Amino acid sequence: MKKELHIDLDEDQGAGTVTSSGTSTDVIDEGGAKAVIVDEDGDVLDKLPSRAVRNDDGSVTLPLIEPVTITTRKDGKVRERTFESLTFFRLKGADIQAIAAASKENDTVVTFARSTRTMQAVMNAVFDKMDAADIVDGGKVINHFLTSGRRTGR
Repeated sequence: MKKELHIDLDEDQGAGTVTSSGTSTDVIDEGGAKAVIVDEDGDVLDKLPSRAVRNDDGSVTLPLIEPVTITTRKDGKVRERTFESLTFFRLKGADIQAIAAASKENDTVVTFARSTRTMQAVMNAVFDKMDAADIVDGGKVINHFLTSGRRTGR
């Protein structure tokens, strides 16, 4: 007979656990009864990173923890470009189609390129050099647009 062991790594965060969607918490009161609390504040994954800056036009600028420098050639001139931040915009229908048409290996980079309005070849080079924390936070910005970002059409 197997015994299952449950280890709660967040036990010091208070009673309860957040589901993968971050929308509910199971709480066991002192009497042993279990209740589900629904978090109406929204998905914890929808929150913008603290260093993200909301712009007046609805875009979000994410300062990079680790700036990225790449070498480009345009009109026969070679130059170094340093990206200290990325500015993300809401995705449109054409962006979604381009992302859907991308291969599984490239869909994340295509999503970043379309949301930042950066040429695909440039984003390929930038993304390859990006710090993992910057990639994760960039994904949070994109997720913010897809779930609850600024409302339009009102």
